[in-house]
Amino acid sequence: MKRIEDYNSEQIETAIESSMMSKWRLNYHVQPVMGILGAPCGFFYINGLYHIFYEWEPATNEESATYLYHVTSEDLIHFNNEGIKLRPDDLYDKDNLYGGNLTLINNELTLFFTGEQQKSDGVHTYQRAGVIDTDFKIKKYPAPILREVEPGYKQYFRNPYVFTHDGEINMMIGTMNDEEFGRIIMYRGKSLEDLKFLGEVNTGYDMFGYFWESPELFTLDDAEVLMFNPRGLDKFKHHFWNIYQSGYVINDFEYGSLFVNHDDYREFDGGFDFYRPVTTLDSEGRRVLIAWMSAEESKYPTEIEGYKNALTIPRVLTVNGDRLIQTPHPHLKELRRNELKAIGYFNEHRKPLTDFYGDSYELNIDIKENNARELFFLLRKSNREETIVSYNSEEQKITLDRTFSGALISGVDGTTRSIELTRPLERLQIFMDRSSIEIFINDGEHTMTARIFPREESIGVEVMAEDGDCYVEMTHYTLKGFKEDPVISQRKKI
Repeated sequence: MKRIEDYNSEQIETAIESSMMSKWRLNYHVQPVMGILGAPCGFFYINGLYHIFYEWEPATNEESATYLYHVTSEDLIHFNNEGIKLRPDDLYDKDNLYGGNLTLINNELTLFFTGEQQKSDGVHTYQRAGVIDTDFKIKKYPAPILREVEPGYKQYFRNPYVFTHDGEINMMIGTMNDEEFGRIIMYRGKSLEDLKFLGEVNTGYDMFGYFWESPELFTLDDAEVLMFNPRGLDKFKHHFWNIYQSGYVINDFEYGSLFVNHDDYREFDGGFDFYRPVTTLDSEGRRVLIAWMSAEESKYPTEIEGYKNALTIPRVLTVNGDRLIQTPHPHLKELRRNELKAIGYFNEHRKPLTDFYGDSYELNIDIKENNARELFFLLRKSNREETIVSYNSEEQKITLDRTFSGALISGVDGTTRSIELTRPLERLQIFMDRSSIEIFINDGEHTMTARIFPREESIGVEVMAEDGDCYVEMTHYTLKGFKEDPVISQRKKI
């Protein structure tokens, strides 16, 4: 198993250079300086600074050890790489690490995680914690908070989510029971040393996937939101087409009985590449979400350049009935440059928007009047490539088509994803980066996220309609990125 400690300085410099010089290097997203950016596992705002941790592996072409990497930001649009902060280097985590969450415990910023140790009788799993000091160094608790897997559950027993409620510490863990169905279990106590097993969170979903990852519970707009990521759901119409799913229920959570009285489970995102979201409260008290812009089993063309994956842009969450609304964080407006507007009709003849070209932009489309059966927005367009966002008016269905988006992405089912809207399409807000697209539909009622890998010359925008015409107002902004500092071990403080 490859470890970063096995690399010499020249190998690290070569790997970083390959990654940083990639034509698909994103402009305004968090991404690894080399290796694999895994799922985010700690997102927290404190003392004017946002902290993000994610699972990280040094190599894309062979099995690697997992580390926890640290990123900070003052505004959620400019990010500093702080380096590796947790290594698999002691008795209880030497064979593997999984992330958990980041929170305040007794006024100490504490990172929770899962460690694994291989013994002669199999893998032993431990829930662990470490305190972050003012220099962003982590001091691990010498002993695990929880030793071993609770009886009745499998080795899939990880990603602790810890929070305080009414003066008590609560720990939720995603797992698989002995019947191989996903579950969330709960511990509670006055301190981390006093956690007692309470039982399963009663969602009523007894046979809903084989493993639930990374649960999270929070209050939003007078409702409780329970997030979890089930593996093994069957496809249903346009739902659950990705390898693993991320979703939520809006509920009344009974802390005493662990009973969840909830509405339907809903997916966060209808695109290809969105998994294991995490949230925090921002400086204004808004609930903000980021997610892993990846599908775990997908193989992306950047792997041959020695790096893989990224995080989504930050999204503000609000509640509307039984749904979460996701909107781009307002700080992203500060990235805007060079506003361009276009207004008018388009029809069955392809209409190039010659001023709207680019590979890193925000495109807002307001539909003022729609008399067409189908609308087509062709993005990252060239003679050979295009990413298509289409809307069928009769079915109220949005489709994202990356069949001809560029370099092949393997390990994924199909090249299109669709969403049935709850009302006619009125607005699209599209964030395009050099190798990603994030679409916010009808002011965040739905989202679609995907990685795409077009050629550098694929920068055009065209619109067209079928069986009718459409009157739109479109606004285009180029988006300014941030300068990356390629840090592996520790960023030098100024």
